[in-house]
Amino acid sequence: MAESFDLLMDVSPKKLAWNFLVHVVRLWKAPCRYNPKEINSIEMGGRIQASVPKALVRRWNDNIDEFKMYKMSNFIVVDKREKTKTSMNRWTLNFSHRTVVLLVENPTFPLQAFRLTQISELLNADRINDSQLIDIMGEVVGKEDPKELITSKGKETKRLAILVEDLDNYRIGCVLFGDMVDQILPYLDDGRVEPLIVVLQFFRPSRWNEKTSVQSHFDISKLRINPDLEEVRDFRDRRLAAIPSNLVRISQVNTNNSHSGADELKRGDVTVNTIEEALNSTQEGPLWIAGTIVAINSGKDDWFYKSCRKCPKKVETPIGNRYECGKCGHTHGSASLRFVFRFTICFGWTMLLQFTKLCNLYNRFKVEVMAYDGTGSITLLLWDRETVQLCGRQAEQIKDEEELYAEGYPAALESLLERKLLFKVNVKSSNIKLYDQVYTVMKVCEDDTIFEMHLPNKTFSTVTDTGCSNSVDLSAAMVDINNLSDSQYSVDVVEDSVTSLKCKTPAKTATMVLKQQIPINIENEEELGFSTNKLTRNRGKRQKMQLHDSNE
Repeated sequence: MAESFDLLMDVSPKKLAWNFLVHVVRLWKAPCRYNPKEINSIEMGGRIQASVPKALVRRWNDNIDEFKMYKMSNFIVVDKREKTKTSMNRWTLNFSHRTVVLLVENPTFPLQAFRLTQISELLNADRINDSQLIDIMGEVVGKEDPKELITSKGKETKRLAILVEDLDNYRIGCVLFGDMVDQILPYLDDGRVEPLIVVLQFFRPSRWNEKTSVQSHFDISKLRINPDLEEVRDFRDRRLAAIPSNLVRISQVNTNNSHSGADELKRGDVTVNTIEEALNSTQEGPLWIAGTIVAINSGKDDWFYKSCRKCPKKVETPIGNRYECGKCGHTHGSASLRFVFRFTICFGWTMLLQFTKLCNLYNRFKVEVMAYDGTGSITLLLWDRETVQLCGRQAEQIKDEEELYAEGYPAALESLLERKLLFKVNVKSSNIKLYDQVYTVMKVCEDDTIFEMHLPNKTFSTVTDTGCSNSVDLSAAMVDINNLSDSQYSVDVVEDSVTSLKCKTPAKTATMVLKQQIPINIENEEELGFSTNKLTRNRGKRQKMQLHDSNE
């Protein structure tokens, strides 16, 4: 009588005597949190996830291999409720001391290693579920240069972005980290004419600023290069039928500026609006504007915010002496003196400092600025990524090491002033209804050439070095002040004109504008009582002009 086996779809925690006949399609070893050299558990993923606890690691380590068939029986079924999932099945098979695993030399059914997700599904999805890891197959058609990185834990690693294309010619960006970079680099030779087929197994999908991509996720992800599997061979043959092998197949791409918006602007289908048009917009959604940063509105304690170390979410509500991120659930807090003493005895001061850093919250930029373009001014909110892009420093780095200006923000942010930039801003319902005057910046482009190409015709008609208009029509003020009857009239007109000038032109250029634009015929300047009072903040942020009649 043939042996009977259970189906994975029938798994439940109601019994222990399960008996399965399965292929192992993915296996990885999860390291201990505070000692990466030690194995905390052995994990297997696919149609369902199985886990070997630390107490049984020595027994099963190196005894189970990927892509082989096994008879497995006797499991404890649990619901781990993992935040990152490798299977659509909610249950996990936990190994116990009663678990039995036997290798099957002659598999009775073919291996179907991957559950492939179509690239078009990701690109067209209304919402990306970044907690569910996916498999993607495609040909590498683009690459960028690898980069050296240092993680938030102080670990040195590498990053490489590649471009993957499927049989329907849909493309998606893929970011590789760590050992995967060294694994694929030998295959990315210039002039390669043979297709490089990769399977991205258990990669994490993401969407940021309308850009969809996938990336490797710690030890769980697996990069398979030209694997000898039937489905990969079929994919390769179909690609060769569409694109002959005598053509260069991998091109150099530059994804470094994708966050800055340069690629989006270079496509030529983007309309850049004036600030006046943005302020009057009645349609929700993103739009581009051009402007010069003329002021920083952030003070001593509001140019940064406390965030989770694992994600950019703001963390502010304490639970006792600790903080818990509402998005990813990561816990931050302070350790007791007893814990610090015991930890130091066991692991030393170096490990203690690293552990303390992981417990603490992370500082990220949140900088409010004002931009001007000749049609008006707008208040913009720059988050961490855009601010780092513009000033070249991390908020965590500069918070404790730089002196603050009188305005309260650090010197590193001073480099933002007078920058001519293209901003992609998000017009929200609250902006349209006028109860929120701050617009969130989604992308920034600082390329001067692209800036000049996309300037709206209505802006920057006459531009100073600060990017602001220095002209105003004050022809009505040209009067003969020798005539006493016209003196009061002329000063009133000048005052009205200067008031209008303050509204449309940064105040620090007001003095120059007045001198250039107001030809007043007087014999003795002192008789008029014409005076200029400058009330200057640091770096000439504001200047105020006052005109008064000496006869008052």
